[in-house]
Amino acid sequence: MTFEKARMDFPLLERVNYLSTASIGLVPNSVIDKAISTFVDLAQGGTIALNEDKEVSIYETLRNEGSKLLSCNKKEIAVFNSVSEAMNAIAWSLGIKSGDIISTSEEFPSVTYPWLRLMKDTSLNIDIIKANKGCISNDELLNRINEDTKVVVLSHVEYSTGQKFDLAQLADAAHDVGALLIVDGIQAAGYCPLFVKKWAVDVYITGSYKWLCAPFGTAIAYISPTLCDRLEPALVGWRSVEDIWSFNPEKLVFTTGAKKFEYSTSAYGAKIGLAEAIHYLNELEIRNIELHSEKLINILLEELGQIKGVNLITPSLRGSIVTFNINQKDITKIGQQLANLTRPIIITIRQNRLRISPHFYNRESDILDFIDEFKKIIQ
Repeated sequence: MTFEKARMDFPLLERVNYLSTASIGLVPNSVIDKAISTFVDLAQGGTIALNEDKEVSIYETLRNEGSKLLSCNKKEIAVFNSVSEAMNAIAWSLGIKSGDIISTSEEFPSVTYPWLRLMKDTSLNIDIIKANKGCISNDELLNRINEDTKVVVLSHVEYSTGQKFDLAQLADAAHDVGALLIVDGIQAAGYCPLFVKKWAVDVYITGSYKWLCAPFGTAIAYISPTLCDRLEPALVGWRSVEDIWSFNPEKLVFTTGAKKFEYSTSAYGAKIGLAEAIHYLNELEIRNIELHSEKLINILLEELGQIKGVNLITPSLRGSIVTFNINQKDITKIGQQLANLTRPIIITIRQNRLRISPHFYNRESDILDFIDEFKKIIQ
């Protein structure tokens, strides 16, 4: 299937120029149909629609698709309800009492808040590396990793700037001092080919509702076998054991693999939707999506570079996100004017910056239309 044909799965694009996938990704019709039909079947059929085999297969289907997305074994995939839930589950399960947690000032709060909460009950210290003009110095990041470091936790691609990190390099630096690398990949998974084992990350978490083009309400995490083997989950429930149907309230023996971190009943329609969405993206081929996104981003950067007063924040190593501001202009007002056009252009304002985030369903013309309207507004 071509990207042009895929656009037919997104009816909004007929009337709206949507350049805000970093906030919420559009969901293709086939994924919507699968998620809704699952919800309806369960709502109307109860245990007829969700017997024991079906309940297991929903998780296993997502685990299988997730392993293809992250290039790992399906036994290394845990299914969660959100990135925040997964990050908290891992943070509390580590049992770290002292040492340094390294992160950055550009992180989305869900990346750092679990560790800030841990500080209240431990002797942990959070070492936040400050951005310079919105971006993090890679050299400073590497130099801050030392013998006191226990965890390096950051985003693969930063939500507010689009800066992309070399995970293999960071994993090497962390492992050299016995530390872990934990990554929030929600702004990368869906257009970046991912190789978590090759990069040797310890944990890689991503959620459904942005670049993966799936419903809200689910996330997956790769947990390295070495880490998984030595950890006991801090959050537990009926799904934490090998035989989830034993219902033994007096004995807790964890199952093997990453699925021991799964503990609760959840939104099964969202799980089916994410599995279908990953399959959809793999049919398009994620490497092709990456190349298409790079092409759109390069056009955008070239055009913005010719507009006087534009200050680009996004660095050269980036994902499919570009952020910038413009001298002496009200950023919020620009966003409102774009949204009020006859064919609205939907972008995002983050940290007093305009953020543009195209995906495979966008065309070159979407970028050029944005540039034309942007120039009119600022003149």
